[in-house]
Amino acid sequence: MILCKTISDLTKVLSAKKAFNQTIGFVPTMGALHAGHLSLVKQAKQKSTCVVCSIFVNPTQFNQQSDLVNYPKTIDIDLKLLAESECDVVFIPSTDEIYPTGLQKMDASVLGSLTTVFEGAFRPGHFDGVYTVLTRLFDLVEPNLVYFGQKDFQQCLLVQKLIEFQQLPITFCMGDIVREKDGLAMSSRNIRLNSAERKAATEIYKALSLIKDNWHKSAASELIAIAKNQLELQQLIQIEYLNCVDANTLQVAEDIKNGVCLIAVNCGNTRLIDNVLLP
Repeated sequence: MILCKTISDLTKVLSAKKAFNQTIGFVPTMGALHAGHLSLVKQAKQKSTCVVCSIFVNPTQFNQQSDLVNYPKTIDIDLKLLAESECDVVFIPSTDEIYPTGLQKMDASVLGSLTTVFEGAFRPGHFDGVYTVLTRLFDLVEPNLVYFGQKDFQQCLLVQKLIEFQQLPITFCMGDIVREKDGLAMSSRNIRLNSAERKAATEIYKALSLIKDNWHKSAASELIAIAKNQLELQQLIQIEYLNCVDANTLQVAEDIKNGVCLIAVNCGNTRLIDNVLLP
């Protein structure tokens, strides 16, 4: 596994790979890796001859400074896990490498209404930062394929819009959500949960499963109301949003043929998101 900390080093390594027509699979991360990230690396290994993983906690996508400061950083463990997963290249740039002229953000609104609902509404400026950093990383890595996890479903749609809007020769691949045995979606933020919060967080997937399992038995509004009532019994959980929408547009529709149920909650002081695809 080759470790690159500068753009110069990364360019040299990838130029050599591309000279031999190697297919580049790219897994962008913010570190604090878990089995969900590693499943994307595994998926990339199956379709790519060279897997590149970036670890960069992007400051422009945090709308709260405290969230940026408290974001978990486990770089030594991350590198060990990536080496064991046979990742080929790891890119760990500094903020100055990614933002040499300062923390200026691009306007993600050019990608349409996806940037203004759910995560876009509750985290103003978040998708501007995501759009900015991914544009930069895609330009540096020039991947053939990129891999993102379904847990960040709205982000997955945004990445696909970015690729389409910028007419990039990149194939988008989405990996399934990897869950703990009790159903909680794996997330880098989970390590911030104390024992009581961790127990309460299991109710998130139970609420989503209730909606999914009864999708064709009751009206969506009824299922959402029942799920919300179930979650609100947990004093440690505060719901930001819970809704069933079209999986392509994230718009509410009377007849959803291709749907997704999205949720965001604050569990204690930790914000968690999850989703399930609707049958």
